[in-house]
Formats: sequence, C-alpha cells, structure tokens
Amino acid sequence: MADGNNNELFVAIAALVISMVALVASLLQVAQQYYASAAGYANCDEKVMGKWSATTRRVLRPYEFRFEVQFQAPVLFLCPPNNVKGPISGQDIIFVNGTQKSLEATCSTLQSALKDDENKKSESEKIHTADNEQSTWVTLLAALQQLEHDSQAWQQRQYDAFNMAPPKDKRPVSAPPDPSRYHTLAVALQRKRRSWDTMPLGVTKPYATTTMCHLVEMMAILGIYWIEFDRSHGRYRAEGNGYQVTGESVSDLGLMFTFQVYGKSGFGANRVIPVDEVKELCFGVAPTIYRRTLDSRKLELSNDDLRGISLLQLGSKADIAETLLVIGCNTITQNYFLKDGMKHSHLFPSMFRVPCKHPLQWFDIEFGANQMASASSHV
Repeated sequence: MADGNNNELFVAIAALVISMVALVASLLQVAQQYYASAAGYANCDEKVMGKWSATTRRVLRPYEFRFEVQFQAPVLFLCPPNNVKGPISGQDIIFVNGTQKSLEATCSTLQSALKDDENKKSESEKIHTADNEQSTWVTLLAALQQLEHDSQAWQQRQYDAFNMAPPKDKRPVSAPPDPSRYHTLAVALQRKRRSWDTMPLGVTKPYATTTMCHLVEMMAILGIYWIEFDRSHGRYRAEGNGYQVTGESVSDLGLMFTFQVYGKSGFGANRVIPVDEVKELCFGVAPTIYRRTLDSRKLELSNDDLRGISLLQLGSKADIAETLLVIGCNTITQNYFLKDGMKHSHLFPSMFRVPCKHPLQWFDIEFGANQMASASSHV
C-alpha cells in the first residue's frame, strides 16, 4: 500500500511540474505577443535615432490588448535668439548654438565627434556599418551644432589675434559679441511626441518636421546651394560645403528630404551672416541701403519696396529683367537678357559693407555668380 501511495504522489508531483511549465510557457507566450504588438519599437533604437532613442516608450493599451510605441522627434525652425513662441504651444524652445548645454538639450553631438567615433572602428566595422540606418535629421543636428561651434571658435581666434597687437587707434576688445544679443537668426527646435501608429506607409524611420521656407534657410546657412528645385515635378536636390540634400514626395506625408555628408565642411570666414535678411536673400530678394527700417521679426514687403531700388528682386530671369529696368537699364538690355539662347553672366562680384549691431564689428557681404551671400566678420 505504501508503494502505491508513493507512486501516486510522484505522478501528482510530475503532473504539477508539467502544468507549471505549461503555465509559465503560456504566460511567456502571452507576454511575447503583447511586446510583439509594439510595432516600430526596433525602428526607434539608438542606431536609428541616436540619443533621441531615450525618449522611446511602450505605452500599454489594455482595451486594445497591445502596446503603442511613442517617441519624441524635433520640430526645426529659425527665429531670433530671444524668441519665446514656437510652433508647439507650451513646449520649451531649444536653440542650437554649439555649446555643451545645447548639445545635451538637443540630444545631439558635434559632427566631428561622429567622425571620431567612426575612425575608432575597425576596417571591417567601417565597411559593414555605414550608418545608413540612421535618421538623417540626426546628422543635420550634428552639422548645425558644428556650424555654431566652429564659427564661434573662428571668431574667438580673430579677437585673440586682434587683442595681441591692436592698432594704435583701436582699443582691445574683451570678448566677441553675445550671439543672444546681436544675432537675429538662430536654429531652434521643440520636442514633439509622436506615435508609431500614425507613421505613413513606406516610412520606416522616425522623421523630424519643418516648413519648406525654414528648410531652405537652414540649407543656406550651412552653405548648401540648390541645384534643382522643381516643384512641378517634385524634384529637389542641393549640394555644397560637403553636404547633399535630396527630396521627394511621399504619399500621406508630403515632401521628405534626406540629408547626407559626402565631404569636408568649413564654417569660418565664409559663414553666412546670422541675420533675418537671410530669409529674403534665400528667395531672391536683396535689400539695399535705400530700404526703410522695418521690424526684422516680420520682414514686411510693401509694393513701394518691390517697385523701387530698396529691394532688388533676383529670384528668376523675369524678376532680374524687371530689376534691370528699375536700376536704369533700357528695354534693349532687358529684352536681350530675356531672349532665349543668349549668354549672360556676372562680370565681377559685388561687395556691400553692412554694420553689425556690435559697435566694433562690420560684415562684408559678397554676391558672385551663382552664389548665395557669404560673409566675413571683422573687428
């Protein structure tokens, strides 16, 4: 009898163990199904979003029996450094200024640091890890931070050289002007939380958002020139200063642009002036010394300005031809310019000297053939 009771006990224990294993397996399977329902979570990791991956979250939707993936991505725009209003109401504005505080706040790093990390890899790693899986706005943020970092370092070197041997009629300058006081244009961003559920079909990486005008302005301050800008056929391509930008139309989203690095970039004496007038220069309107003073926050354009010599319209061949008449050229010159097959070019670049708000600085603005405005800062 004792042996029979022991056998039954062993059978009961074995059945209990098997049941527990089956229960644990079932629980693990249910948990795996829940976690697998978090579509897009793997597309929001550090390889894709860099340090922004720390904002990725799984949010449980109990009534839907699934997890929703949420992440944060930047909304980029340009504004004065003292601006307090952004496109997202109630969200803090973070300015891209190349400082360590800005790097931490924007979850980005300098472009030079990215290159150093790449150089530390072995040759086999470099071949197989070309960072093509990374969202290109992460690279754009690094380039914008590098722009501010390098230009400020170049400016400091100019001041140091001036202070070492200042001219007799000049007094030493203690420090460069504060960008937050004297610059009127800066790149800023706000964080926006998004859901992977709203990602358009065919888009497999988190994307940053901006407007077309702000995109054009950002490319201008990076030294990038548009080679093709065809809105009718949806073809966009820009290159310059070691960068390349291409754009295409995406259904359910609109225009999507890709930012890539293909060469060495420089942000020193030829950096574009960080002033609001860049917004006009980008779209073919060049202000002159005859322009009346306006609120630079709005950059209003009146009919009198467009018809006079206070603003030169250079956005298209027709605008240039109209400007030729305004500055005194006759209709023969205008018709020659508009005639098909005729060759025309700049004979020499034009130089304009524009005073900065800082009393000891001035800027040279140079316009040449097929060039955006470039600037050199001088004490």
